[in-house]
Amino acid sequence: MYLKQLTENRMITIDYFTNGILQTIKGRVYCLNLRDQLLSLKDEKQKVFSIRLSGIREIY
Repeated sequence: MYLKQLTENRMITIDYFTNGILQTIKGRVYCLNLRDQLLSLKDEKQKVFSIRLSGIREIY
């Protein structure tokens, strides 16, 4: 259910931990790699960010 919602073409905001620091990013889902447990987002400037699924704290 959650993975299906992630694949919709809309802007989402993710709070995630990286190196012990809570960060926030807003963008569209670019790629969801379940094998490597990575979620890639493209922001408004078309820059791609990769986030580990285990580091995600909240998606809204």
